[in-house]
Amino acid sequence: MLTRSLLPLLAVGAALLLAPDASAQRGKQEACWVCKEDPELMAAAGIVNHGPFVFFNSDSQEIQDHLGARTILWIESTHFRIGSDLKDWKIPVDQKKLYRAELEELSKKFPAIDPKKTATLDRPLRLHLFAERMEKMYSEVVALSQTAAAQWENLPPEETFLAAKEGEWETFLNEDYQTRPPRPQGWASWIELGRFFGMPMKFEILMFHYKADMERFKRDYIGHEDSHPQRWHCTWKVDVGQPKSRAMWFGFSSDAEGMKHDQHVHNALLHNVGINMLDAYMCYLVESPFWLRIGLGHWLTQRNSPDYNFYDLDEGAGEMNADESNYAVAVRKLVVSNSAPTFLDLAKLSSFGEMGLHDHIVSWSKVHFLIETNPDGYARFLLAIKFNPTNSANLDVQREALQSAFGWSFLSAEDAWKTWVLETYPVK
Repeated sequence: MLTRSLLPLLAVGAALLLAPDASAQRGKQEACWVCKEDPELMAAAGIVNHGPFVFFNSDSQEIQDHLGARTILWIESTHFRIGSDLKDWKIPVDQKKLYRAELEELSKKFPAIDPKKTATLDRPLRLHLFAERMEKMYSEVVALSQTAAAQWENLPPEETFLAAKEGEWETFLNEDYQTRPPRPQGWASWIELGRFFGMPMKFEILMFHYKADMERFKRDYIGHEDSHPQRWHCTWKVDVGQPKSRAMWFGFSSDAEGMKHDQHVHNALLHNVGINMLDAYMCYLVESPFWLRIGLGHWLTQRNSPDYNFYDLDEGAGEMNADESNYAVAVRKLVVSNSAPTFLDLAKLSSFGEMGLHDHIVSWSKVHFLIETNPDGYARFLLAIKFNPTNSANLDVQREALQSAFGWSFLSAEDAWKTWVLETYPVK
């Protein structure tokens, strides 16, 4: 089993440039065979374009030119902007049935796909498939918050923030705020709240194949001399206090991380983009508790494939030197032996570096428990964490959120979780 320790989310100020006209920049590049770049077909499938577009602290065309990476393919969907240099991937014979089912769903949107004859996911097909997977994950994470798409669409579009950056930030956004419908009860009132689960602009993903490309990107755009996977908080630089949240980004190199299987890449996105979404909820002003972020990441990947797990560590730390092949069985053993980290133990954690393997798998289980047994309470808990007067997720905030959302103290939550684990998880 391949595992990799992923780095924690960091914040950086990022000036944003407007991307040039797409048709002028793409020139004579061959059209995507999947969507044929047909405007009507793409619009019906939730695909906006194949770039260029705003991305990271620049735009996709500038990044591609700077890296000399002419093979990067780009796609913009309803909630994502994605760049991919991943290579073709041959579907294993014993997994063709699984992939055929997924491709059949995608072929309903793109008739050029022939699921029965597809033995290899080529680069354009992989790009579209990952865009589809991310949109599916996006819908699932939003559903956990029990918020509706229409509620987010009442918030300012990207164009409003782009215009505000070029003018007077707070004045422009305050004027826009006055014209919009009242926000739902309990939602944040700050003007920076955007329609992408709280962020002003779409989530961003950059997938390299070669290690050297990831190293150069991080060196030139982030200032890190390594090729490790990275989550990143991109910000606006405006003349009003601290830089404001713009978008959440995730990037990696499949070669550097030994990601030879398509589901390994899929899990990397589920884990990291899922955590980015949780941080983005109600705008990235409050970081969620470490156990809650880790728990959601593992919850998303375990449902997809338990074979590829990811463990976040502090900057500069080594890889996790342990793993579990069956989280449910391992957690049950910890409960039986009375050695599982408690809700209180996890709530006190202040860094990824404090988390060992047991903290990871128990965090998964506790998020699993909250979602499965009381989805309404889980949604209330998220909102209470992300929107509180202290703008933090410290121990007191978590205690109060647990009480208001579930009616539990840390101790009663622990008792309820242990009972559920013994009733739910298998012995072996």
